[in-house]
Amino acid sequence: MKVKGIAIIISIFLVVAILAMSGCTSPTVQPTTGPTTAKYPMSITDDKGRVVTIKKMPERIVSLSPTNTEVLFALGLGDRVIGVTDYCNYPPEALNKTKVGGITNVNVEQVAALNPDIVFAASLTKKETAERLDSMGYPVFVNDPRNLSDIDKSIMNVGRACGAEENATRLCNEINASIKAITDKTATLNDSQRPRVLMLLDTYDFYVAGSNCYGDDLIKIAGGQNVAYKLDDYKAMSKEAVIDADPDIIIMPVDQYSQADFEKLRNGTEDWMTQLSAVRNGKVYAIASDPIFRPGPRVVDAAQDMAKIIHPELFK
Repeated sequence: MKVKGIAIIISIFLVVAILAMSGCTSPTVQPTTGPTTAKYPMSITDDKGRVVTIKKMPERIVSLSPTNTEVLFALGLGDRVIGVTDYCNYPPEALNKTKVGGITNVNVEQVAALNPDIVFAASLTKKETAERLDSMGYPVFVNDPRNLSDIDKSIMNVGRACGAEENATRLCNEINASIKAITDKTATLNDSQRPRVLMLLDTYDFYVAGSNCYGDDLIKIAGGQNVAYKLDDYKAMSKEAVIDADPDIIIMPVDQYSQADFEKLRNGTEDWMTQLSAVRNGKVYAIASDPIFRPGPRVVDAAQDMAKIIHPELFK
């Protein structure tokens, strides 16, 4: 499988189980200081339904997913993060943390060598990895938001576990206020004012954002109609179905691996592509992939970028 294909599939599953441009205004929180009302030991139920007991205030934290890393830093806990995955690239400070492997191939020995007080995992973290770390005395908390409604819960769980509930509450309030500023402009649009949008992840497997997923949430917030609504979650959509849907706008999450694929579609280099109105009308747009694939603090960036594409007349 091509490298870009692997990267896209990993990103898809991070969203399902689990995408900075100028003008982005995602909230940031100052480092946690002073006393906390958190009482330890505490028990919290994670996204796998497991009751995780945290014995003491976590001062040494390992993150096994980019989304968890972004949440931790947004809560002002970056100074406590001692280990991250190879894919944790935001904020830039995360690049300086010790790497503990990939998302599905965690180096358990490396994690253990860091002696963490807590490990924040994702649904893609292998069960045997989590069980092994647990057996070694390192509590593993699976925190894996899949859509917009999960983001608040995700942030509050991390804040509670790490004694940063006040920062978590503040961050959630800021995010929700920023999202409301967008939906205040799009909520009153009627169907005829909402362009038909397809979020297309690639042009060879044709993975798209269907209903009940983060990509679908972003399309709706930004004032669009998702033409792939009949599919649930992130699914493959046939080339013929894409042509039949004929979206007004196609949005592709783009990174270094998918840039060439995006250019191919935008330029209509294959015959089937020119059958699409969005291609013929110059309505194929790239969007930064990481905030799109990571339901977390940068939801504001993702929603604003989507809104500027779908309704430039409202979001200049």
